[in-house]
Amino acid sequence: MRPRMLKIVIATVLAVGAAVVHAQAFPSKALRIVVPFPPGGSADITSRMLAEQLAPGLGQPVLVENRPGGSTMIGAEAALRAPADGHTLLVVFPSFIINPSVRSTMSFHPLKDFRAVGQTVAMPMTIAVHPSVPARTLQELVALARAKPGTIAYGTPGIATTHHVMGEMLNLATQAGFIHAPFQGGAPALTAALGGHVPMVYANTTEVVQAAKEGKIRPLVVTSAARSEALPDVPTMREAGYPQLEAYNWAGMVVATAAPAAAVERLNAELVRALRQPAIREKFKTYGMEATPSTPQEFDAFLRAEHERYGRVVREAHIKAE
Repeated sequence: MRPRMLKIVIATVLAVGAAVVHAQAFPSKALRIVVPFPPGGSADITSRMLAEQLAPGLGQPVLVENRPGGSTMIGAEAALRAPADGHTLLVVFPSFIINPSVRSTMSFHPLKDFRAVGQTVAMPMTIAVHPSVPARTLQELVALARAKPGTIAYGTPGIATTHHVMGEMLNLATQAGFIHAPFQGGAPALTAALGGHVPMVYANTTEVVQAAKEGKIRPLVVTSAARSEALPDVPTMREAGYPQLEAYNWAGMVVATAAPAAAVERLNAELVRALRQPAIREKFKTYGMEATPSTPQEFDAFLRAEHERYGRVVREAHIKAE
């Protein structure tokens, strides 16, 4: 073999070997999952459960760090400040892809500055009313609202939340004139509905189950494609005549865009393995969540589709967070 050709072959072998060693070296230190919500909530609890499952397969500790505030943007900015080596993951909910549509200024763009690792869970929501409301179906509620536009308010965890955007989706689909009543979280919104202070509420399905059993609130519809095991007698949006309004509250994990592709694939493989554990799937069910493992490519496509879908509603309903 000629000397020049031999040098090329040796260089190629060394480069391939270095790439393999680099890929095998990940992770080389403890990993961090940034949760942009306070401790104790469903996002925090599920993230800690997954961290415990991810650590053995990755061979490194996986720590959870709560960075709440700023409609999840404080946590996202903290994740972006970390080295883009795949060791810092960010937990994302729909607010991640809604924020660019409702805010005039942001320090980052979710679809440009982050790359998908994988979806983790899906959570159906429920439209429920106080027992004093004379509507036993969503169609009847829409008819009531149309008869007196601007008189029926729906409670949500806050402005520009998934619940708020879904409420405006219903308004756009029905022209019923429901009025948004934002609260500082899901629990206050549900409490107001239970007390009759707002006649209607958008809530995560598991939040209304006990109150529904006690007759303190009446669920009219679940937003998922299939009926909820927790509320088997409550119809879906499709059954209620509004298939275009099917939606979930969901969660997933992302890393900085510059993170190595090999690191993303490794993280996804371990995340999928964890989400397929029967114990994890059953535990998630107790929180009203369905484990939804995906590939990075599938979750990326999902994020982009949700960004477009919710962005269209935000524009048409003129929703602003500021």
